[in-house]
Amino acid sequence: MSDNNIQGAFFQQIKDLLPGNVSMVDEVADILKISNDSAYRRIRGETSLTFDEIAMLSSKYGISLDGLTHSSADMVAFKYRPLNEKKFSFESYMISVLDDLIKIEAAEDKEMIYVANDIPFFLLFGIPEVASFKLFVWTKTILNYSIHHGKKYVLNAYFTDKIKETGTKLIELYSKIPSVEIFHAGTIEPTLNQLEYYWVSGLFAEKEHALILCDKISQLVSHMQLQAELGVKFPYGKPLPEGVLEMRKGTYKLYYNEVIYTDNTILARIGDTKVTYLTNNGHDSLRTSNPYFYENTYRSIQNLLSKSAFVSGTSEKERNRIFM
Repeated sequence: MSDNNIQGAFFQQIKDLLPGNVSMVDEVADILKISNDSAYRRIRGETSLTFDEIAMLSSKYGISLDGLTHSSADMVAFKYRPLNEKKFSFESYMISVLDDLIKIEAAEDKEMIYVANDIPFFLLFGIPEVASFKLFVWTKTILNYSIHHGKKYVLNAYFTDKIKETGTKLIELYSKIPSVEIFHAGTIEPTLNQLEYYWVSGLFAEKEHALILCDKISQLVSHMQLQAELGVKFPYGKPLPEGVLEMRKGTYKLYYNEVIYTDNTILARIGDTKVTYLTNNGHDSLRTSNPYFYENTYRSIQNLLSKSAFVSGTSEKERNRIFM
């Protein structure tokens, strides 16, 4: 690929990641601190980007250059976002995920494929009690945040207004993105196991809070089942606006896999740009826009789908194997 073609492909990825109402020229000029005319010349390939400019743009948009330059297929660059109480908190993580979802949802041509080892992250925020419990478990038991040392779970504790606001935006955007999801027999189990662990370990401040959570998790599971039945995603507790069911019916496809258990994996297609998200150490995020990695992961998931049962729509018997 020639230098001009590489630069053109680089800017095409940036364009795919920008909302339709945002000018790429204005964005590039603002990030690089140059005039709009200078930005135009770079976008058209008349002026070559400097190394520093490439670094600034690729860092801003999380673009992996190894795929653009046809580097060795066994070398893949990832953007790594490890969760940390001070440097990259769960609240910061949610905002970074929201930024990515905004870009995906704004694209005309888009799709998300989600291989779920746990209840999909976005769905949790439809029911604040469940989301607050999961966030407490992750930050106390898994990430060992100092703020939770010696503390027991209190219903909706540490679930700030900012987290609630960001979570609401997450589930609203997630609901609008056409998706394929793959569950297995253990997808719902981690949440139930965490609930049991907290109960047995005496980590609930009030026993009634555990009973409330049981009821709320049951409501969430019922909502997930309804989404699969209708073939449409929508936030829990919010009725579908008139016409939305007909317009988006079939945009949510759920499969049940009982053969192969894999890592949590999300593939996002945003126009011609393809992004892969993986988890490390449970919740740390790995992201790459390397097209070779995406295509190889996509082929593996297609193989997984061929060995999975489609449970959306009229597939009531198969659907009940997950949710009953």
